[in-house]
Amino acid sequence: MALGDSPLTFVHISDTHIHQNPAYNKDYAEVTPYAGAKALVDHINALPYTPDFVLHTGDVAYNPDPGAYATCREILGAIKYPVYYVAGNHDEQEALWQYLQPGIGGAQASYYDFEVNGVQIIIADSNGPVEPPAGQVTDDQLAWLNRLCSAGDKRPLVIAVHHNVLPVKIPWLDGYMGIVNGEEFHAAILPARGRLRGVFFGHVHQNIDVYRDGILYSSTLSSWVQFDSYPGMVDTVPDPNAEPGYSLVMVAAEQTFIRRCRFVLPQ
Repeated sequence: MALGDSPLTFVHISDTHIHQNPAYNKDYAEVTPYAGAKALVDHINALPYTPDFVLHTGDVAYNPDPGAYATCREILGAIKYPVYYVAGNHDEQEALWQYLQPGIGGAQASYYDFEVNGVQIIIADSNGPVEPPAGQVTDDQLAWLNRLCSAGDKRPLVIAVHHNVLPVKIPWLDGYMGIVNGEEFHAAILPARGRLRGVFFGHVHQNIDVYRDGILYSSTLSSWVQFDSYPGMVDTVPDPNAEPGYSLVMVAAEQTFIRRCRFVLPQ
């Protein structure tokens, strides 16, 4: 089905960090992950239009604890729309697929592609052999990405990945959080830049947009806690003044539109 006049619309969410204990929290966070995720679901379900799907770019659970995923399913399973998940560095991939996304992309696939409304969607896996929270994309996956992006496909393309790909001149993001072979990732997808409508990622708990060589890289807020980042910052610093949130994305044949949304928990 061609994209035509009906754009692809999806909700970009990330970093829910859900724990099976509703009271679990960190001392720097005002909102528990449990409460933030439930409020997020309420906001998505109350949207005044019907998105094609929800894209969760990882860190679904608080840690790679299989015991957390029944609670993740309880909360996120209430979303009225299809949800596609990217595994984050805090996720246990087998449990993520078992509880939340069985059968998607093949048996236990960590990276795959599919089509929605004439748009190709690529789910990438940045949890390669590197010390977390940094990311890495394996050589095999880079070759797979490059094959897809060099194939001469005419469909608009969206790519999803958990970790931040390109440097932003902020030490804790670049040296601690990012994909260590991000330049290779960028080079692998570069042949598709004419049809690539965005690379959507999470991990950084804030809205960041990077535009390079005609490719947009765009993150979104966490439903739990946000982080600050300024030039020269070497530590991960929570932003106490930033509310949780998500992004509404519309992909048309020639452009991408992103609306940033925030919400406040009811008292």
